[in-house]
Amino acid sequence: MKSLHSTNFLILIVGAALFLQACSSPVKKSAEKPHILFIAMDDLNDWAGFLEGHAGMKIHTPNLDRLAARSMIFTNAHTPAPACAPTRAAIMTGVHHARSGTQHVHWGDGPKWREFQALKSSITLEQFFKNQGYKTLGAGKIYHSQAPPWTPTSQVEPENWDFYYPSAYISHPYQIRAPKEVIYPEDVDNENRPGGDGWWTWGPVPVPDEKMADYHVVDWASYQLRQEHQNPFFLAVGTWKPHDPWEVPQKYFDMYPLESIVLPERKADDLEDAFDHGRRWIMKWVLDNQQWEKIIQSYAASITFSDAMVGRLLDELENSPYADNTIIVLWSDHGMHMGEKDNIEKFTLWERSTRVPLLISVPGMNLGGARCDQPVSLMDMYPTLVELAGYEQPGHLDGRSLVPQLKDPTTKTEPVITSYKFGGSNRPEVNGHTVRSLNYRYIYYPEINLEELYDHAEDPNEWHNIAYQKEHSEVVESHRKVLLEMVPELTWKEGGPTGYTVDAHGLVRKGDFEVF
Repeated sequence: MKSLHSTNFLILIVGAALFLQACSSPVKKSAEKPHILFIAMDDLNDWAGFLEGHAGMKIHTPNLDRLAARSMIFTNAHTPAPACAPTRAAIMTGVHHARSGTQHVHWGDGPKWREFQALKSSITLEQFFKNQGYKTLGAGKIYHSQAPPWTPTSQVEPENWDFYYPSAYISHPYQIRAPKEVIYPEDVDNENRPGGDGWWTWGPVPVPDEKMADYHVVDWASYQLRQEHQNPFFLAVGTWKPHDPWEVPQKYFDMYPLESIVLPERKADDLEDAFDHGRRWIMKWVLDNQQWEKIIQSYAASITFSDAMVGRLLDELENSPYADNTIIVLWSDHGMHMGEKDNIEKFTLWERSTRVPLLISVPGMNLGGARCDQPVSLMDMYPTLVELAGYEQPGHLDGRSLVPQLKDPTTKTEPVITSYKFGGSNRPEVNGHTVRSLNYRYIYYPEINLEELYDHAEDPNEWHNIAYQKEHSEVVESHRKVLLEMVPELTWKEGGPTGYTVDAHGLVRKGDFEVF
């Protein structure tokens, strides 16, 4: 009996030790998970150096290029929407706004996306990782929130995030997107501000990097990387530039002398066989006032400023204890027209608006700047990160994991969808959906029964709508089927519009209806 008691006592001791180890093991096990650095850049199109989207002009992005050299480069990546608010809500919830309805809201402080039925109980990306024991940190523009534009955080559900940074700049109105009365009046001559004194302005501002908002967003993130974290972190960092106003310090403009500016290719009658998005007046104003070169210069300078901010963040990570165990994802919320398709800015369903930079760097994967040309969506980031971290996929996600493409970039994907609602104010509302496959872009506007099809192998500028050519009917039909999977309520009328003319007001009239 004595021996049995001794044995029982030993079992109790060992059991207690195992219990204590089990109690502490979640932290230890969680700490072995990869950290995640989630970098969002606002309004960055494919002009980044590693994508060479502006073939006639070199854009200086040395830091993005060095990240690309260690990443998988997704050369055919596209946004779910050509606007900030619906894109960010879709990415972070994992629910495409063609299903949720958030394409209805794109201006102002919105969207209040939790009010949409499909999103009321969605587990957001940061919520998912927080639920797995991650420390979720965020600063800058991640969501399109109701926060004032000069605050360092733009997250609509603060309870999901940890915020702390001992800095006097938290409440300081440093330069970001603020109107003239908010910008440092002692540093900027607001009466003669480059580009005018309105919201949409461009040109150099006489301030150092340290007075730009993105500088302090990166300072905040760098502070986090210098801390000791017991649990893995999900660190989201959003730069506001190169969003307009395209105003950054002078030194970035010096890299792009006006005489060196190369204008993008433009076709004067481009929209005679396509949807008129109602933004041609902007391009006309730019041309009439001889501002095109200055706008190109300012956008390029803003890109290079943003690249410098990302470089500071990458330097901090590389010098931190987290360098060897951090997944890096870098993306932009949508593209940007710079005169192509008679447009300045975004808000279209063409390549210039939907194509975005997307880089994924994974510890232990020797990606080495490999390029995946398959069509992918920003919706794919959520499921990709879940799989890379070793978790099961939530059931509500519309995207697909890109881990197969990270392992083999030639692995085929499915076509991807971008949707948007046009109009409002004094213009009729028109829904639009586009399907981007490996070689084609298909667009459908159901209210006006208009389809567009572009063959990117032959027509990368999307100048020639071939949707109504009989020899392409099978291609049109295959892309319709892809769209129906996401939006099953769509219908197509028999036949289609013929005869494209532009009236004196610049409205494209097609058959018996007009496209505003």
